[in-house]
Amino acid sequence: MRNLDSNSNIYSKPIISVNTHPITNGDYYLATNEISRLYEYITKWIRNRLPGAIVYGYPRMGKTRAVNYVKTILFEELGPSFPIHHITCRTRKNPNENFFFEDLLVGIQHELALVSNKANVKRSRLLNSLVEQAEVAATNKVIFFLDDAQNLFEIEYKWLMDLYNELALYNIQLITFLIGQKELMYQRTAYRDGGKYQIVGRFMSQDYEFKGLQDLEDIEDCLSGYDEYSEYPANSGWSYTRFYFPQAFSAGFRLSQLAPIIWEVVSDLRRKNQLKSTLDIPMQYFVLLIENILLQYGADSGAEFDIEHISKEQIENLWLDTGYIEWEIHGRN
Repeated sequence: MRNLDSNSNIYSKPIISVNTHPITNGDYYLATNEISRLYEYITKWIRNRLPGAIVYGYPRMGKTRAVNYVKTILFEELGPSFPIHHITCRTRKNPNENFFFEDLLVGIQHELALVSNKANVKRSRLLNSLVEQAEVAATNKVIFFLDDAQNLFEIEYKWLMDLYNELALYNIQLITFLIGQKELMYQRTAYRDGGKYQIVGRFMSQDYEFKGLQDLEDIEDCLSGYDEYSEYPANSGWSYTRFYFPQAFSAGFRLSQLAPIIWEVVSDLRRKNQLKSTLDIPMQYFVLLIENILLQYGADSGAEFDIEHISKEQIENLWLDTGYIEWEIHGRN
């Protein structure tokens, strides 16, 4: 993205329809240090032809959004037709082969996903579709990101192994990334202790713990995304910070300047509430904090607030409104 001109006319702010800005509807992605690290692991695993690995972490850390971001970058690098699929593993009381392959077909957006109630028909339909996709993309790889993978049963891993073996007959490798909570690590231990080495070796041989924001640098890096690496409308030159604080932005203000006070406030809140866990701020709560700053104090709130002089008390109240402290006390474990 080109450099944004902070000296341009602040009154040239784009006119957009109500509730269409990404900040108001939450439809945007920002690169973070953690997403960059995840991307490095994913690309290394793909390059090394690893058949499968685990990406795990606490809920609300932003794993699903991170996968979507990584997937977007992979499409840019590998081509828009490359067979990369992000599939949700549903919660079920009992495994069902028909529903399992139906979910995979839905995940790859197959137009006949719901046609037929026979597992063998859906299995064949899935195989043929993936083979065709690989041929169109001129690749010998198919990539699955299986979200909420802690919901998978042992027999479902065996069905995935069958698919892996069937694709191998066409010289196509299925690479499966299991995305989920820490339960995945406990499941891996149980499979290993139970001698289920095929499952562990095929899908769980390596792992990466996805974390939230852990230090001042992480916060600054994330805020810089709102300042310089975001834009709406497209090709307008108006970053999210500039759009909501046009006067302050024109005068040189950037949200990243608030990183020290945000860091200080969250540290104080943790001390007040005697939180002993490792600092690991979920992106869901941090993003909500920043969105509230933009929406409650920005120009669209009625009058642009003197954001450079926002107080610790105001930041603390916004932090409390996100529910982050309650999550730390009641939800983390």
